[in-house]
Amino acid sequence: MVSVTGAVSARFSHVQAILQRKSFSHYREPLAEDLTFEQAVKKYPDRNALYAYMHHYLWHLAPAEIRDHRSYFSERRRGFGEDAFHAMWWLLLREHQPRYALEIGVYRGQVTSLMGLIAKLCAFECEIHGISPFSPAADTVSKYLKNIDYLDDTLASNRRFGLPDPHFLKALSTDTIAVQYIRSRPWDVIYIDGNHDYDVALTDYKVCRDALARDGLLVMDDSSLYTDYRPAKFSFAGHPGPSRVVNELAFSELRFLGGVGHNNVFTHF
Repeated sequence: MVSVTGAVSARFSHVQAILQRKSFSHYREPLAEDLTFEQAVKKYPDRNALYAYMHHYLWHLAPAEIRDHRSYFSERRRGFGEDAFHAMWWLLLREHQPRYALEIGVYRGQVTSLMGLIAKLCAFECEIHGISPFSPAADTVSKYLKNIDYLDDTLASNRRFGLPDPHFLKALSTDTIAVQYIRSRPWDVIYIDGNHDYDVALTDYKVCRDALARDGLLVMDDSSLYTDYRPAKFSFAGHPGPSRVVNELAFSELRFLGGVGHNNVFTHF
């Protein structure tokens, strides 16, 4: 009886999430304004309001290519994340136009290919790098599909959008070769979306923080659990590990630019 009740409850929550996402996706005239990331944060200082703006932006203001990209990665578990994040990346990269970009934890290439697509659409050069085991290797809060050649799959998706292959290092982010790779240059944007366990998230943060270019952007995924963000039913506030790193270190050591859902964006003071 408990399992049946749980299944019914889960199904009901799923339906609620679908309906709420559709509601968020409806056109709203007050949100139909093309702002920069900084302008959006200033106009919508409340995290929930900013999230609603970003979600709306993807479906009504962003280029069709960005929407198509999100739709592709939403299918068949090709990627995680949320619609609002595509708008966040579009606004950030359109404005900052990074020359060197790095992702920790590539999975199947949603963000690395999105970075490449934005650079292509905005006509700026961006050398994109990623560090990932390209395997089902998981952590205490995640499980990944097996029987996939993650590297080939990632490259195939990237080429589907007519993009050059990124520079990938097949390794764990804590491997010596990976740490040396991160320290090899100043990065204009770093996206930390690797292992979610606290010790690994902490190590990733410290190494990436020190490798960030002076005006660079550091984006921490899954890290809003201890903020005032109250996610919609189709959204998610984050995991304890990255959220603890942001709460204990990033908010005091770096300048906070804004938070979209469970993504938090920082730069140097």
